[in-house]
Amino acid sequence: MAKTTQANEAIATATTEALVKTQEVFAKSTETSEKVAENLIDYNTAIIKSGEALVKKAYDNYLANVAAAFDGAKALTKTSDVAEFYKVSSSNFTSAAEKFSAQGKELAELSAKALKDNTETAKKLYTKAFAA
Repeated sequence: MAKTTQANEAIATATTEALVKTQEVFAKSTETSEKVAENLIDYNTAIIKSGEALVKKAYDNYLANVAAAFDGAKALTKTSDVAEFYKVSSSNFTSAAEKFSAQGKELAELSAKALKDNTETAKKLYTKAFAA
């Protein structure tokens, strides 16, 4: 009978220890999962923020370009002869080309900044994720 009691106690102790260790592993994996989720949220927030800036700039450019196109068309309707029409048309084209070039440069700079910022964010989060 003593052997049975000892065996039961050993089984109970082993089971309790296994449950405690299982709970510890679960707690650590839950903590790690939470850190991963937080990092993903932070990274996605950074990407959305930079994407929002790019989209806003592109939309602002669109609005400015549509307004300029209508202004150019109005200026063309006020011309009285072919020479004046050519002069206004050339001016509109030159102005539009300069504007498109400047807008392209601004969007490229914003894209480069977004890439740099997102890369830095990713590096920080990667470092944070693997910190002890």
